Amino acid sequence: MPQWDVDFNCRLNVQDQEIVSWVAKVEALADAIRGIPLPPGLQAMIDRINILRAVRGTTGIEGIELSESEVQEIMAAGPEEHVLPPSRQRAEQEARNAEKGMRFVAKTLSEDPNRPVTEDLIRTIHRLTTEGIDYPSNEPGVYRNHPVHAGTYVPPRTGDKVRKLTGQFVEWLNHGPPAGWPAPVRAIAAHFYLVSIHPFADGNGRTARGLESYLLYQGGVNARGFYSLANYYYQNRSEYEAMLDHVRFGTNGDITPFIKFALRGLVAEQQEVHREILVEVTIIAFRDFARETLADDGKLGTKPGERMFHFLLELSAQGVPIADLRKGGHPSSRRYRGVTGKTLSRDLNYLVKKGLIRIQDGKVVPNVEVMTRFMV
Repeated sequence: MPQWDVDFNCRLNVQDQEIVSWVAKVEALADAIRGIPLPPGLQAMIDRINILRAVRGTTGIEGIELSESEVQEIMAAGPEEHVLPPSRQRAEQEARNAEKGMRFVAKTLSEDPNRPVTEDLIRTIHRLTTEGIDYPSNEPGVYRNHPVHAGTYVPPRTGDKVRKLTGQFVEWLNHGPPAGWPAPVRAIAAHFYLVSIHPFADGNGRTARGLESYLLYQGGVNARGFYSLANYYYQNRSEYEAMLDHVRFGTNGDITPFIKFALRGLVAEQQEVHREILVEVTIIAFRDFARETLADDGKLGTKPGERMFHFLLELSAQGVPIADLRKGGHPSSRRYRGVTGKTLSRDLNYLVKKGLIRIQDGKVVPNVEVMTRFMV
């Protein structure tokens, strides 16, 4: 396996036109996302979804395969409540630790937005990431004293070398050229160098991605809750690993290719967050439009009008089967208990006529597309 002599005399032109373009997109998306007003409940929901994806991504890169629904259950369960069977308890602990590390990042920076990167911070992220898991020769939060390998790459071998390089890394990051780089570029470069130093026996990738998330969050890129590049790296795992090795062995110290690769992913992650927020905000606007429509028709304040309004408030984007409404097999069907099928049909026909719902494949779905007429 090849060995790369880590040094901090890297080449990176932050004025490279492609890098400038990607950074501009990152900053524009962060501003756009930040400028959308969100109710606290929706803000918390977006935050949970993004942490869920980051947890699944950062563990998945390390071969811990968990579905989104499994991660969701783990995050919702109490600390002593087991979700997965005994044979998968390690995977469950991996997910819990990943979430704990992300929560630590968010909490730390909410208390002190300017807290600098230190070796203690790096060790803390590692400790939270690996505690309670029996990795061979690993001690949470403690630098290694023995050689390791990382796929096709051999990191620095001795404990003395690891400690020296980690100290130099923190100094370089805080006081060297990265101090003047745009926040996304600095965060990605930090990830590359920390995972290359590989200062711990295990959990180095997760720690490096945790530090990257810390710097993105601190730099204001995380405009709405917590999100990271972990999901992107997971979805492009082969390219991610190949790009790390390409920069170590094929570019003569130029880290530009990895920076561009990661910036492209960061923009994709932000675009997805932006899209999801707009979907949720559109639903909120749709419900307000429904209230105005019913009010204009004199329906609000009447029993049928209140019934239809509350039905629309509960109607999700996935819709509800008409058969379940008729048979009482859906929570929204309680709105139609005690009324005839004719009444249900009359309500649905009225809502269709007003453009508030569509009947599609036997389901009632909200016609949120009606809101496009108000967009400029």
